[in-house]
Amino acid sequence: MIAGSAPALAQTSPSSYEEANQSAANDPLNWLTPDQVVELVLRQSPDLERARIEEERARELVLSEEHERTPVFSADAGYRYGQFPDLSAQGTRLIDSSALSLAGRLSHTLPIGTRVALSASLNRAVRDSVVLGDLGVAYDAGIAAEVTQPLLRGAGRDVVDAALLSARRAEELRLAQSDELTNALLYESLTTYWDLWLAQRSLEIQQGARRLAEQSLQEATVRLEAGAAAPADLIPLRIEIARAEEALLAARTRVDERSLTLSRQLGLATDTSLRARSEAPSIPDLPESDRALERYEANSPELQRLTIALEDARQQAALARNNARPALDAVGSFQLDGLGRSTPDALAQIGRAEGYVAFVGLRLELPIINRARQADARRAELAVRAAEHDLEQARADARHTITSLLNEARAARTRAELARQTAELTRENVAAQRARFETGRGTAFEVVDALQRLQEAEERVVEADLELMRHTLALQQLTGTLPDIP
Repeated sequence: MIAGSAPALAQTSPSSYEEANQSAANDPLNWLTPDQVVELVLRQSPDLERARIEEERARELVLSEEHERTPVFSADAGYRYGQFPDLSAQGTRLIDSSALSLAGRLSHTLPIGTRVALSASLNRAVRDSVVLGDLGVAYDAGIAAEVTQPLLRGAGRDVVDAALLSARRAEELRLAQSDELTNALLYESLTTYWDLWLAQRSLEIQQGARRLAEQSLQEATVRLEAGAAAPADLIPLRIEIARAEEALLAARTRVDERSLTLSRQLGLATDTSLRARSEAPSIPDLPESDRALERYEANSPELQRLTIALEDARQQAALARNNARPALDAVGSFQLDGLGRSTPDALAQIGRAEGYVAFVGLRLELPIINRARQADARRAELAVRAAEHDLEQARADARHTITSLLNEARAARTRAELARQTAELTRENVAAQRARFETGRGTAFEVVDALQRLQEAEERVVEADLELMRHTLALQQLTGTLPDIP
């Protein structure tokens, strides 16, 4: 994404639209190009800033899970004192118990699920016996190793690394959601930008129509003064000028509304006056349906998000099936013990491996009723089916939408070409009707009708251009090919 701060835009509060235009012309920062709109969206959108925070959180979760399976060391130290009853030939006797103990344990889980643990302990104890009496101080030490290998539940790298894989997938999903959000925000802002451009062009057309009407009125006034026209001939032109003033007011209002909407979408101050600095929309060549579908498969943020969701559902289903299995673990352990009147004596006995215990066996955990975990597994499988359905439905909807958008865009392009031809003919008609009126062969009504038809034709041209641009933007949003998508 583009980093940095957004360019400052000048703020104006003009008393009229013409003053606003003049102020904006003097300050070019108020006039935006489509590229600047894209840049401002990527830099300043509050929604994108929030999405970046979530991306950082997802990355931190991955780091946390990557270091979760590191070896763990634990240690204990303590002193125990007390008395416990014991039976003897003379009856119950109280035996003193006093011990100082130190112990340490190192454990680790291997990628395939094997759990390995090493432990060591050293104790100093005062020993009494009902038979032998006071035995005095003795030291005992021990070293043990234990290995546990899951055979059913919990076996396999996918199960052991489930949390890490889930965290990585969550990060991928967050990035896909950010791309999807960026795609939507760019589409929304660019659509508003071209709506603003349309409002400006409509205003220019209204201003041009008023100028033509005023010019025709001036020429009719000259003819009236020369006695070549009657006062009634000027009424239609005055009515047309009044109508043009009303249309100008509505057009100015639309420009201001679109400017306010665009300022909000770009995260700018509400009193910032924005204008679209662009000629007619530059429309790229429309792709064929197959090519558009290829772009959708390769770039669509929506498709990427749904694909990641399907992968996650499949992993959760695998975990649910694993949890529904019985737990059968192979366990092996080996322990060396030493005992003596001193610490070296106890350790020496360990070194000679005189006291040892070895164990190899199986540990089984079998729930009496396993319906809950089996139901969870079935729910997870249904979630996979739902995710597969959503993905296939998205592809089917995309094929339909792409075909529809391409058809509408091609029709809009044809309408734009026809509208330009019509506008050219209406301009010729205005010139002809004005010439007929000046020579007394036409009426003011015919001039007004020609002016209105010209205004309508010019508006149809810009509306057709904008319709084509909207279809193109919608196609780019669907296929993930809007400009500067991160």
